[in-house]
Amino acid sequence: MKKNRWFPHLWGIKMKNVLLFCQATLLLCFFSPGSMMAQNQKSVIHLSMKNATLKEVIWEIEKQSGFVFAYNADDLLKAGKVNVEIDGKTVREALDICLKNIGLSYVVQDNIIVIKQKEKEFPEMKKITVRGKVVDKEGIPLPGVTILLKGTTLGVVTDIDGKYSLTLPEVDMPVLVFSFVGMKGQEVKYTGKNEINVVMEEDVKAMEEVVVTGIFRKAKESFTGAATMVTDKELAMAGNRSIVSTLRNLDPSFNLSESLNFGSDPNHLPTITVRGMSSLSSEIRSVTEESTNLREANQPLFILDGFEISLERFVDIDESTVASITILKDASATAIYGSRGSNGVVVITSKVPELGKLRLSYTLNLNMETPDLSSYNLMNAYEKLEFEKASGLYTAANVADQPAFNEIYNRRKMYAERGVNTYWLKYPVRTGITANHSVGLSGGDQSFRYSARVSYRLNKGVMKGSERGAFNASLLFSYNFKKFSFKNDMLISTTKGTNSPYGGYSQYGNLNPYLRPYDDDGNIVKILETSNFLNGGSIPNPLYDALLAQKDESKNFSIIDNLSIEYSPIPGLRIAGRFNVTSIHRRGDKYLPADHTSFDNYTEDRYGEKGSYSYSPGESIKYEGDITLHYNKEFGRHMLSAGLSYSISSSKEESYAIKAVGLTAPNADYLGMANQYASGRPSSSDSKNRRVGGIGMINYTYDHRFFVDGSIKIEGSSQFGADRRMAPFWSVGAGWNVNNEKFLKDQQILSTFRLRLSYGSTGSQGFNSYQAVTTYKSVDGKGYNGSYGVLLMGLGNPDLGWQKTNQLNGGFELGFLENRFRLNFDAYSKITNDLLTDIYLPTASGFESYKANVGKVSNMGYEVTLNCAIFKSIDPKGFFLSIGTSAFHNVNKVKKISNSIAFLNDKILSEAGVNPSFLYKEGESMNTIYAVKSLGIDPGNGKEIFVTRDGSLSYVWDANDQVPCGNTDPMISGNLNVNVTYKNITLNAIFGYTYGGQNYNYTLVGKVENIDPAKNADRRVLYDRWRNPGDIVSYKGVDNKTTTKASSRFVMDDNIFELRNVSLSYVLPTEWTDKFGIGRVFISANTEDLFRISSIKQERGLAYPFSRKFSFSLTATF
Repeated sequence: MKKNRWFPHLWGIKMKNVLLFCQATLLLCFFSPGSMMAQNQKSVIHLSMKNATLKEVIWEIEKQSGFVFAYNADDLLKAGKVNVEIDGKTVREALDICLKNIGLSYVVQDNIIVIKQKEKEFPEMKKITVRGKVVDKEGIPLPGVTILLKGTTLGVVTDIDGKYSLTLPEVDMPVLVFSFVGMKGQEVKYTGKNEINVVMEEDVKAMEEVVVTGIFRKAKESFTGAATMVTDKELAMAGNRSIVSTLRNLDPSFNLSESLNFGSDPNHLPTITVRGMSSLSSEIRSVTEESTNLREANQPLFILDGFEISLERFVDIDESTVASITILKDASATAIYGSRGSNGVVVITSKVPELGKLRLSYTLNLNMETPDLSSYNLMNAYEKLEFEKASGLYTAANVADQPAFNEIYNRRKMYAERGVNTYWLKYPVRTGITANHSVGLSGGDQSFRYSARVSYRLNKGVMKGSERGAFNASLLFSYNFKKFSFKNDMLISTTKGTNSPYGGYSQYGNLNPYLRPYDDDGNIVKILETSNFLNGGSIPNPLYDALLAQKDESKNFSIIDNLSIEYSPIPGLRIAGRFNVTSIHRRGDKYLPADHTSFDNYTEDRYGEKGSYSYSPGESIKYEGDITLHYNKEFGRHMLSAGLSYSISSSKEESYAIKAVGLTAPNADYLGMANQYASGRPSSSDSKNRRVGGIGMINYTYDHRFFVDGSIKIEGSSQFGADRRMAPFWSVGAGWNVNNEKFLKDQQILSTFRLRLSYGSTGSQGFNSYQAVTTYKSVDGKGYNGSYGVLLMGLGNPDLGWQKTNQLNGGFELGFLENRFRLNFDAYSKITNDLLTDIYLPTASGFESYKANVGKVSNMGYEVTLNCAIFKSIDPKGFFLSIGTSAFHNVNKVKKISNSIAFLNDKILSEAGVNPSFLYKEGESMNTIYAVKSLGIDPGNGKEIFVTRDGSLSYVWDANDQVPCGNTDPMISGNLNVNVTYKNITLNAIFGYTYGGQNYNYTLVGKVENIDPAKNADRRVLYDRWRNPGDIVSYKGVDNKTTTKASSRFVMDDNIFELRNVSLSYVLPTEWTDKFGIGRVFISANTEDLFRISSIKQERGLAYPFSRKFSFSLTATF
């Protein structure tokens, strides 16, 4: 009962409470101790341990004091078991007691205690002092690096600036050993120079040993799932304009669908899938349409630091704050996310503040993009006039009207002869500039760390007036005290998207080149041409509308606060609690002034309705919390990792839409100045979702060779029927590290050989909140007998259950010659059952349809990556050359559909138009292109020859003859990466390819055959057209006025090879930056979409053009 009361309490929390919660958390962090060193020195130790190992004793001292201990495990093991009774001693006194008479000593350096063997007694001899600085390969100082004289325990650790000073006995050829967690150890011979500076390299193998899942951290050597991890350095090398396109460039299974309509529009959200689509939509009628619902039902789940974020938030994320991104793909990797995991999970991990003194960092990204109009091939003025005359545009049906038609033609010809040849495509576009500034402060010690960052990005698109601005401010504090750790991360974000006042780009491709946007005096004209015989009366000038004071923008303001607390009572056990609050406020404004050409056809009685204003505010608030218990234990040859987690979330969202008309006054861009509301009622929507779930996970490894794991999540959601709200999601997996077998121990060729197999069941997300609930709306009009009626709006289904995907995944990983050559392969099968689709009801029921679990979709395929370090110098700054390639193959099939989908297929066929219909048929792909088979143009009469279902030939197009003619899914797609590094210079190039798919060439249909002769068209309209009997051509004659409908003639192979990104980066040498007190300077230049070769030639970027990008990046740390 207590749980049931908690949910309604959540809804009562207002925005004020959210802000108070954030303020209280920040105050807690601000008033935490700033320097823990003095506190550590004064810590009082209490121990009572019998028959304990020295390692266990040191662990307890570390927990009670806050010091960090460094030691050789073998040294502590040799000490055997000890009995310790300590009550109220300082750390030094406690260590003196514990290390007495066992041949060990200790050294205290800042907040680090190094336990070592007692120094050997050297005979009295001359001593030397060696000094230096230890940095990483980017020049950042490394505090806490251990430096030992080889063969002894004599050594020191680097200070907060990475500096050290070590006094050594003058022995023959001394060797210094440098070691640091996460870095490759180095041995440096003393050659007489008293200054030894060392550059340490990251231990990539150690970094890749952990897979971040967002809830539990799993060792990669015992991870049975399929995942791709991308580090911040890989993100930087792969381009800095879009984190979404970067992931596509690095992992082909992360599919970014190209939009022919929206091109490079900065305000358009991309369509993303991982390993194919598994959810259907009944709202799409043609393959040219895009569906928000279909996109959301198939897109992966995005997790930032443990909590779900929206696709929009992911697109706007500040890349400089990202430490890594992990793409989880199969059930073993995503089952812990239960009902949200079947489409894959993208886990983003933010950077944590670095240990050390206060650091100031600044990152500047400048991007320039130019419109890519290479796919357009429009006619010039003379060609267009020739086409118009050949198509009979100037031939009047009535002889009496012919002089007027001749006058129009002569006037247009005169414009062309005077040199008028307007290239309309150039007017609404520009060179877009994007500036991204990011400033950060960070620092702290072992106990207390902090960071603050502010970033602002203004992305100006290639269409004039279109832009997207994003401002982010974050504040993070973390505090470690003994066995506890606290962290709070707050983010304030605001975005503003502005659409171009120039309208849709396609209208400029339709305008004729013999028309002028300006008059002889250079003034812009409102109407390009007026005619009572052609063009339906007049042709408005879209450039005129662009100069009006109109508005089309959207704004978002969000506050996100993450609080986490961890407690480690014993070694290997971690108890963590997290809580998240996300509050978002949205609004959209669209204003068209009364002088806009869209109101020109209003009659006098509607003059008061000219001008419109649309206002659409909305807000949402979400609460999430979880408690996690994770235990790791290694005993002998056995390793055990187990975890439990309980999570709960609640969200509420509301949105409204109001439209008013009659803003006739100049600059009346305010809703209250309207004369009236538009006809109809205002619209609104709301959604409430609540979710609760419990997770259990276990992983067992034997002798680092064999490993098994399993997980289960029991989850409940308010989105489903009252009788089926709870459901289990699970996975099991097993693997074998063949390279750890004894018969492979002594060989030097095979570095990694791992086999994996997993199977499990996960659920899908992105569905309507009230799909299982019966909903009503009020009836228009007056009430009856003092009461008001309601109308059934949505029919509920108490038996509506979860859409589940069963996934089988098998793979292997191979590495040769210390993993210089790596091969990863995964094959998978995804079967989605109980699809949420519409079921049509008899007309007598009074309702069309309701949601039910009917349908089945499968995705089967494989993915493979090969990375080769062709040349790798021993010198860390020497020459390095690597080549990587990847391939992805997926086969999608609809296995079963509902009666409503079958009914909708028939309905769509009966409404068939010029574009192929969007049909779901059993045995075919969701992306199948349906059209009537065609044998081409009959040379004898210029008519198209169709093949009917029974195989006979016909000149008549029949919708019922549509059959599968192609599939937009490629047979294979992938990337090719080349990386060259020499000293501080890195060159990286990424190529992309797709092969084996088809597409429907809409340009040939809409701008060659079905062209309106009054509009401009593709230049191919003039050539390869049927004119005389015997012509063997591809297109019908100009005088053939029949409408061309979906035909296999326009289904073409869509093979693509493109250069997606080239980057050149340079890290300034530390000897240069040290002179100016700068820690690191990183400079890079990038170019994206430099060239694209495609087997299909059609116009791309119809509503918004595509672009080519060039960028410059500068990062400096002070």
